[in-house]
Amino acid sequence: MSAIMTRMSRTTIMADDALLDQLREIAAEEGVSLGEVIRQGLEWRAKTRRRVPSFIGKLPLAHDQATRPASFPEGSDDALIAAAVLAKHDRIRAEWLADRDQRS
Repeated sequence: MSAIMTRMSRTTIMADDALLDQLREIAAEEGVSLGEVIRQGLEWRAKTRRRVPSFIGKLPLAHDQATRPASFPEGSDDALIAAAVLAKHDRIRAEWLADRDQRS
């Protein structure tokens, strides 16, 4: 065993046959093991993970008179910041949902 292998842990995964066939094909084309292809996929997923901050969605909507507190007057910096944060939240959530649906 190499020095790298001593730092790794064994685990078992469940995958359908079609996916495993695709991964084996990739491994053969690249001249690496199936385990290496799976590790690369796991590393990629860990690096690209996007976490939606817990405060997102808890701010009042700045553009909605009924939910906007008096401390967020129309056009105030706070209202503009809240609107920008919510717009970013909506975009990130939409990307996350699309990614989740694509994996399903």
